[in-house]
Amino acid sequence: MTPRLRAFLKRIEEHLALPGDDETQRLRRVAAFAAGALGMLMAGLFAVLYYIGGAPQLSWLYLVTMLWTGVMLAILIRRPRTYYGTVLATSIYVTIHPWIVVMASGGLRSGLLPMFWALVGPAISLLLLGIRPAILNVVLYSLMATFTILLEPQWAGRLLDLPEWVIQSSALLSALVPSTMILLISLYLFQQLERAQQQADRLLLNILPRPIADQLKRNSDTIAEDYSDVTVMFADIVDFTHMSAAADPCDVVELLNAIFSDFDELADHYGLEKIKTIGDAYMVVGGLTGSRPDHTAAVVAFAIDVLTTVKDHRALNGRHIHLRIGIHHGPTVAGVIGRRKFIYDLWGDTVNTASRMESYGLADTIQVTQAVQERLNDRYAFEPRGPIPIKGKGDMMTYLLRPDSAL
Repeated sequence: MTPRLRAFLKRIEEHLALPGDDETQRLRRVAAFAAGALGMLMAGLFAVLYYIGGAPQLSWLYLVTMLWTGVMLAILIRRPRTYYGTVLATSIYVTIHPWIVVMASGGLRSGLLPMFWALVGPAISLLLLGIRPAILNVVLYSLMATFTILLEPQWAGRLLDLPEWVIQSSALLSALVPSTMILLISLYLFQQLERAQQQADRLLLNILPRPIADQLKRNSDTIAEDYSDVTVMFADIVDFTHMSAAADPCDVVELLNAIFSDFDELADHYGLEKIKTIGDAYMVVGGLTGSRPDHTAAVVAFAIDVLTTVKDHRALNGRHIHLRIGIHHGPTVAGVIGRRKFIYDLWGDTVNTASRMESYGLADTIQVTQAVQERLNDRYAFEPRGPIPIKGKGDMMTYLLRPDSAL
């Protein structure tokens, strides 16, 4: 599809679409308009062909088709809400009209093959309206075909004496164009719907890890899984609420978006899963998908890069931005909550402890639990902070890891 044609179809879509139309309905409206326009063009071609060939009665039948289709298109353009009625009426007309041409031309013996056009009615109604209109048109098609064939001897008396080139041209157009029209409309609809599905899948993957997204698409049952060992990290901007109190809300959101977008890129680089943002806090986890057995090291490396990356930004008051970061590893439960506007989240003591490591941490340092220190003490130099009172946990031994402490 050329850019110019795509732009034209986009303008048609914007003109015909109604508020609340989903992607499928918008595409159907465009396809209906395109089918009607092509139908008018072909009806005009047949009208000219039969007029030159000496069959004015057939020419008039196709001029009526041009008029009917033109009126339906005009109604559709002026009143997009009449979509269902106009398309249904047009599909019924397209199903019946070719059989009238068969009768007027002398029956099936004429060799003009106009009945092929009658197949467009059921096909278009199925693609553009749904199953019930398609069934209606199939019934009409069957009735008209039965009626025409049973009375074939009577139509033979009206057999037209047409030039061979007219018969061949009409037969060729009738054999090729209807099937091609149906195929092109089907390809357009399915191609656009496939593109919309891909966009929806990308959006879903921005919310959920891929295995969870795939599971959610297969069934809508409760999704919850136990993980024996994951690493959870929380990062929070120090004193962000105070720094942004007098700022424009849009500027606040724009700043957070810029910072967290950089964090998202780092998370992708290290193969980690971003879980959510909570105000000016950022939560990420490693080890959910099992793709990284060294997830604790990956999360710590991510945390170090986060402290470096945040230096590229300034608070709205021009000051430097500082982070508190907390990390812990252990078992957790992960799952999807809700049926609408759902969220993928983690629960358990591991999550709570990682959150406490952040909230009781120091600016521009990474506070970890003893479990993290023991796992990575051969890679980083940890500074014991000593047992400190942690809400809900009592006194805990914690360690500080500074960004320049890699061994």
